[in-house]
Amino acid sequence: MARSNRAETAARAAQLRAEAARKDRQRRQVVAAAVAVVVVVIAVVVGIAISNRPADTPAASGGAAALQKLETLPPSLFDSAPAPAPSQAPVKLQGGTALTQDGKPKVLYVGAEFCPFCAMERWALIGALSRFGTFTGITETTSSSSDVHPDTPTFSFKDAKFTSNVVAFEAVETQDRNNKPLQTLEGENLALFKKFNPEGGIPWISYGGTHSTSGATVDANVFEGKTYDQIIAGISDPKSDIGKTVTPAINMITAQICSQTKNQPANVCTSQGVVAASVLLKR
Repeated sequence: MARSNRAETAARAAQLRAEAARKDRQRRQVVAAAVAVVVVVIAVVVGIAISNRPADTPAASGGAAALQKLETLPPSLFDSAPAPAPSQAPVKLQGGTALTQDGKPKVLYVGAEFCPFCAMERWALIGALSRFGTFTGITETTSSSSDVHPDTPTFSFKDAKFTSNVVAFEAVETQDRNNKPLQTLEGENLALFKKFNPEGGIPWISYGGTHSTSGATVDANVFEGKTYDQIIAGISDPKSDIGKTVTPAINMITAQICSQTKNQPANVCTSQGVVAASVLLKR
């Protein structure tokens, strides 16, 4: 009888152990299934996020480093630059009146993020204005993928702010890189744009309301297929194809602004490259 009871107890213990093992396996299967579901959900969410990523966020690299270099180009580079071409000089606006902001001459840029020629001109404009003050809020982007010179590396002025003691700057990016409306040109800026640029071409830049450029003042062909790193390396080398067109444009823009800031700051406006460019100014 004692042996029978012990056998029954052992059998019962084995049964309990088997039941516990079975329940443990079930718990592990449930946990594994739950983890799998979570992984699938995360993958779906990430996939949706990627597929819904705005098309106006280009896959570009090197923009931040290139911008930092562009804003801090050494003065010696500009003094060794080739002389600007007459076609790079702003034209005098007949009947134009002074455009100021906070008592300072204002540079007005009108462009669009999709525009490849705006993309190229921003390099020269940022390089020149950085000799007078500092930017914040500039972001990297590329021109349209479906226009000429597609995906030209550049920057957007959409959220940019410029601080200077001698010159003001205002930018209006009218469309994003997918040709959708972005910022609105209005007030005296719109009036100036319509009066002196009735065909509406961009980029259009007014210097103090009395001079302007229409279209890119740099050679568009030298930007073809270039990366941020290649463009800034070219600008830093006055003997390169890019350097031969962008650095003279920077000196030309600088000379135009100096003519309206009463040659301030003096160390910039009296530099060799700027003085050489100033002979092309249309007074």
